Formats: sequence, structure tokens, C-alpha cells
Amino acid sequence: MGLYQRWRRLRLQGLQACRLHTAVVSTPPRWLAERLGLFEELWSAQVKRLASIAQKEPRTIKISLPGGQKIDAVAWNTTPYQLARQISSTLADTAVAAQVNGEPYDLERPLETDSDLRFLTFDSPEGKAVFWHSSTHVLGAAAEQFLGAVLCRGPSTEYGFYHDFFLGNGRCGTLVDLCQGPHLRHTGQIGGLKLLSNSSSLWRSSGAPETLQRVSGISFPTTELLRAWEAWREEAELRDHRRIGKEQELFFFHELSPGSCFFLPRGTRVYNALVAFIRAEYARRGFSEVKTPTLFSTKLWEQSGHWEHYQEDMFAVQPSGSDRPASSQSDDSTRHTTDILALKPMNCPAHCLMFAHRPRSWRELPLRLADFGALHRAEASGGLGGLTRLRCFQQDDAHIFCTTDQLEAEIQSCLDFLRSVYAVLGFSFRLALSTRPSGFLGDPCLWDQAEQVLQRALKEFGEPWDLNSGDGAFYGPKIDVHLHDALGRPHQCGTIQLDFQLPLRFDLQYKGKAGALERPVLIHRAVLGSVERLLGVLAESCGGKWPLWLSPFQVVVIPVGTEQEEYAREAQQSLRAAGLVSDLDADSGLTLSRRIRRAQLAHYNFQFVVGQKEQSKRTVNIRTRDNRRLGEWDLPEAVQRLVELQNMRVPNAEEIF
Repeated sequence: MGLYQRWRRLRLQGLQACRLHTAVVSTPPRWLAERLGLFEELWSAQVKRLASIAQKEPRTIKISLPGGQKIDAVAWNTTPYQLARQISSTLADTAVAAQVNGEPYDLERPLETDSDLRFLTFDSPEGKAVFWHSSTHVLGAAAEQFLGAVLCRGPSTEYGFYHDFFLGNGRCGTLVDLCQGPHLRHTGQIGGLKLLSNSSSLWRSSGAPETLQRVSGISFPTTELLRAWEAWREEAELRDHRRIGKEQELFFFHELSPGSCFFLPRGTRVYNALVAFIRAEYARRGFSEVKTPTLFSTKLWEQSGHWEHYQEDMFAVQPSGSDRPASSQSDDSTRHTTDILALKPMNCPAHCLMFAHRPRSWRELPLRLADFGALHRAEASGGLGGLTRLRCFQQDDAHIFCTTDQLEAEIQSCLDFLRSVYAVLGFSFRLALSTRPSGFLGDPCLWDQAEQVLQRALKEFGEPWDLNSGDGAFYGPKIDVHLHDALGRPHQCGTIQLDFQLPLRFDLQYKGKAGALERPVLIHRAVLGSVERLLGVLAESCGGKWPLWLSPFQVVVIPVGTEQEEYAREAQQSLRAAGLVSDLDADSGLTLSRRIRRAQLAHYNFQFVVGQKEQSKRTVNIRTRDNRRLGEWDLPEAVQRLVELQNMRVPNAEEIF
């Protein structure tokens, strides 16, 4: 039987007949039963409608295949799958979908008119995308119908597919299958960061791996996946039981929607280190850090155009004493919304006010402003996901006011800024130029000019880039920067946006060299984008093994016996005085080897072991989290070396110590 036909047979009744699972949910929840019933009702009606049309309009149509071949078909009757079988049994077995006139098309959907037809197999990028996308839905169906899970985010990726889910009582998890090995090693840590709750046993009991393998004919690496998850769970149990230090800072985000939770011990340390790094980079590159209010009158957002184009994504607030709710609609066109405030979703209008608050000269340009305040956006609940999409987040939101002559140099500087920061973080990236959308503001000629400037800058930059026609912001074209996490999921992080509209709307001017008033050009730009999103991508890429400069667990000092505890505390204080995160594990209830193993599983970058010899010589014996033995070091020299490596922000301090 062909691959497509095997997918088509995957129905709830068929899965139950396979007896490959241990049913966890005896009866489906009401919402699921209603949805499945509605689908069957709509599907039955669609089948009847197509049959009626096919009976009324039987006519011959011409189907053009690649290579110029043409074959006859019957409108509203012949399907691409039938034509595939007519052409070749191998093609019918390997096709996963079709393209009709360049658009994706189901293999069992009847053809309607003369068409260009192409078959997609797993060997093509388009075929892979369809297959992984379908696999995601199969995985989601298994989680819903056998585990009673509420599905969260779960797109396919370049290398496979996954699904986040919610099981109730605060339990969240991720089911993952990556069928091209290099990324498999990350899956355990990914699941762990999403608070996996016995997910390996749930995955096993659901029968999903066996079902997918049986239906698709593809072997999935479930054994390795389970081992990765079990390894993470072992580490988690050890971390939960350690008694090191008195403070355990938590970094916890929770949106009121299933699956949107993130928990990381001492996450504040990671977050602050990342923000401090990017702030220092902005200052080094000539940006002035500013802070603007969180609430503004909607009059400001009307002037900027956001109230017209972005209102649904903003949180409106009605001050006390106002006589009408913020969400009400008035028929009186003379009434204004100045009694309504809105939480800022971005900083650009406020920065325009700062530019305009006094006369400006060409000598002040380019003026670079950076703002790291909190932003709020009313994202739909279904779009929320862990750290990658939140309703409140921090952004390295910066704006450059410059002359037209300075524009290309500033764009090149922005691109260089991106490359240097991502190199430190260990990310590769992909650029995309997004051009004029349908609902744009301003003169098309200005848009054309802006797009040409960005294209020239991208060509000079030398990195590959894609064209996203019609995907620009309403006020100007932009360069978006996409990173890929450990699962291969793309995330839009950094951005460079060219804007001729806000300077017009806010009547921004400066006195030029000739003494005449001229209008500046505005560049919106961010390197990290949402700090939370970047942190989420970084957390999964690191797999829990943070580089020293970001690590929440840099050094743990381990005394061999109780006699060395006082000296161990001195070593810990020396590390802390130097600005390093250090802990003490003096748990006399565990052997030395057990404490060393516990520190390595907790991913402490370094362990300083001190025994009687080290105490007498004022030294430390150093190990890494990968159990590399670096030998005996003088304590001040060891501390100084760690400070040097932290300041260098190297990704492999343990290797080059």
C-alpha cells in the first residue's frame, strides 16, 4: 500500500484496533467528542456535495505534467492519486501530496479544471514539509485521544516534528521525534525545560511511536529518545534533592494558557547576564540608553498610526473616573479616545517625541537611542508559547535617527552588530527582506527607495537572504533575522526596519548643513528582539550546559571532609568577591565521588575540590562538568583565570582553562 494511503487509514477506530497502546483516557472529554462529531458531520456533507457536482458536471479536462506530458481527466471526479497510479505504481506509493497550479493539493481531492499537476514525494523539500506537518497532526491526535492532552504549539520542523501539550494539574510536556540524528541529543533537555511530567512513560504507553512506524513505514528513533528523557529525569531528581546554598533564584514565566511555562533554577542570573551583555554592546556602539513610560494616551498611538493598524494587539486601560469603558464603540464621531490609555507595545512613538522635544542639528546625527523597558502585546492565547511568545516581554528596542546620506552606513553597522552578537551566542542566522504590504502607509515612491537601500545593504553584507514579498510592516520595509532552535524551529528575533512614515507623522526635523530644515530617516532595529524569546532559544541550544559567562552554576567548592569545610568557605568567598557564582557542597552524608557526580549532572562548569593537601598549600583541585581533570591550581590564580574567561565570553571555558 502507498505511503499516502497508509496515512489516510490513520483514524481513531484504526488506532484502537491496533492495540498498540494502553488507553489512559477511557472516554474522550466532551470538547473532543463534540469536535470529532462536528468534523464527521462536515466531512460527510462535503463528500455528498462533491458527488452531486461530479454527477451534474461530468466533463473532460486536460492535466499538464512536468516535462510537457498531458493526460485526460474527469472534472470533479479524477483525483491526483488516481492519476499517480495510472502513471506508475512507484509514484503512487511514494507521493505524499500534489501541487495543482503551484498550490498544495490533497491527493484525494478531485481536480476541478484544466491544471498543471506536480507530485510531491518525501525526497523533495515540499514533500518533506507536508509529511512532517501531517506527522505533527498524527502525534497530536494520539496525545489527545489516548492521553486526554490539551494540545499547545506543535508545528513541523526542518528535521522532524513535535507537539507541546498540557495534561492538567500543571503538567506540561513535549513529544518529539527528530528523524535526522544530529539534533536528537537535545530532546531530553528540551522536554526537561518544559517541565516534563513522566512524558517518557506516557509517550511509550500511548502507542504513538509504534503507530507512526506502522502507518508510515518509517522507523523512528524512540529508544534513543526515551534514553535522553530518562537521563534528564535522573539529573532533575539529583538537582531537586541537593542542599547547596540558601538561595535558589527562580526564573518563571506563566501565561494563562496550556503549555506556556518555563522554569529554570537561578534563571535571573542567566537573564541578567544576557541583558548586561547586550546593554554593554549598545553603549560601545554609540547608543544612549533611555527609559520611556509604560502607559501613553491613545492620542499618541493615533498619531503614529498604531491605533488604526495595531489596536487589536494592544492593551487599553480606562483611567478611574472615565464615564465609558475602553472597549466601547461610540457612534458620535466627534468624541475622542483621549481618556483611554494603552500599554506600549513598542517604543518608537516615544522615541520620536524625545527627538522632537527640542531643535536638532545635523551635527547631532546619527542619534541612536536604546530602550530596554517592558513591552505589552495582547497576543491571542493560542499563539502563546513558553518564552518564545509572551504578552509582556523585554526587548532591546533601539532607534536611529539619521540623514539620508548616513542611511546605508547605519544599515551596514546594524548588520555587523547582529553578526558579532550572534557569534558570541553561537548562533547562525538567516536574513529575510520583507517588502511593502497591502495596507501600507505613505508614498509608494518612498517605499521603493527604502527597499532599494535595504537590498544594497544586504548584497554588500554578503550573507544569504530571502525575499518575503508583502510581509513588511505597515510603515516600512524590514530585514528580519531568523534563528533556529535545537529542534530546527525558526524564530524571528532581530530586525532592522526602515521608516519614512513616523518622521512625517511626528513632523521630525533637523537643521541641515545649508541651514534649511530637513527630515531625518528612522531605523527601527533590535539584535536580540524579545530577550525572553532569545533566552528560550538559547536554553534549548545549550541543552542545560550554559557557557561560563551565562551559567547560573559556575563553580561549586567541594571539601573532602569536615576538616576542610572552613577553607572551602574561604574559597567560595574568594569566588563571590570576584563576581563569580559559587556554591558550597559540604554534605557529609554523601561520599566525595557522589558529590562530584551530582555537581557534574547539575552542569556546574567547574568543581573546586579541596582536601588536606589543598588546604595546607592554599590551592584547589579543579574538575569540569565533563569530568576533565585540570589539576591543582593556586586559589588566586584559578579565580583570576575564571574571571578572564568570563569577561572574554568564550563558549568553551572548560576546554581552554
